[in-house]
Amino acid sequence: MALVVTGLSQNGDISALHKALEDGGLATDSLQVIGPDDSTQGVSRGLISADLLTHDSGTSVPGINNRHTSGVFFRNESLPDRLGDLEIPDSEMDNYVEALERGKHIVAYFAHAETIDKVVEVFKASDLANVRRF
Repeated sequence: MALVVTGLSQNGDISALHKALEDGGLATDSLQVIGPDDSTQGVSRGLISADLLTHDSGTSVPGINNRHTSGVFFRNESLPDRLGDLEIPDSEMDNYVEALERGKHIVAYFAHAETIDKVVEVFKASDLANVRRF
């Protein structure tokens, strides 16, 4: 059963959609936006430090040494992988990548079986283009 609703936004402003979902009694934590510049986003903070083994001429042991540092690293997450998380079929993937290249934003919502129809209605009423469920 299709439980992901997607739509295209011209500018990525989803404040009206966010409010409409709340007004409809739907949680907004399942709402995601993928913009044209998000193809490699996936920052994780505080998981690794570049000087974990090299600072102070020796080993730094987390939880033992007094120095607390955290670094940032990026996962190499390709755009098709991110869109695949939205259950977009391979046959539709090029259309979504093209939309991003044209500057549009993909808006997605992970719904429950009992709320999917309501989410589709809210997406359409919020002027999102190409509203689909996958």
